[in-house]
Amino acid sequence: MTHVVTHDAKLIGTAVGGVRVTIRDASTGRILAEGRHDGGTGDTRRIMQEPHTRGEAIYTASDGAKYETSITLSEPTMVEVTAEGPLNYPDQMARSSKRLWLFPGRDVTGDGIVLEMHGYIIDILAPDTTASMASSSKVTVRARVRMLCSCPTQQGGMWEVGDVVARLVHDGKVVREGKLSYAGEASTYSGEIEAPDAGSYALEVLAANPQAATFGMVRRWVTVRR
Repeated sequence: MTHVVTHDAKLIGTAVGGVRVTIRDASTGRILAEGRHDGGTGDTRRIMQEPHTRGEAIYTASDGAKYETSITLSEPTMVEVTAEGPLNYPDQMARSSKRLWLFPGRDVTGDGIVLEMHGYIIDILAPDTTASMASSSKVTVRARVRMLCSCPTQQGGMWEVGDVVARLVHDGKVVREGKLSYAGEASTYSGEIEAPDAGSYALEVLAANPQAATFGMVRRWVTVRR
């Protein structure tokens, strides 16, 4: 049994494409099992609000995301368990791994092996990065910032992110930058940046919560025309 969880949040599952879990023999690199961690994000009250006692199952729930498999072992084996995801966001995927012994006939049950990932997933809602933009005095940027589990961020909510920035980058240099503020709708942030000269730019949206070691960034290319 393996569970993959967002740092300070919930299980990473179907809502964001799931997580690829790979179990390898640590000494040879041979893949012993591979599959997808799928399902719901788990019980918010149990995971985030209720006190936990030692040995209590936190992530095990009927609809909670999990990866469960059987491995044939002939002797005690050191394995490496790796998780990569969320799979719907290939340019924003995080990775986490653990090494541990597994013994034949000793099933790993309950919460099992728990892997934790740090980060946000970010969608750029505006401008339309599939079309060129006319040069004007301002560019409005809107973005959706969620936890890796798809859990919403919002002002005064369970998950807050106060540092969201949009910037335009050209030849490795930041040419425009502006803060995005909470827009009054869950996970949505908006703001304006000064329009640059005509040309091709990388539009980047960055979200940061350094105290929780949680960061996220998405990059899309935009063309500005005269």
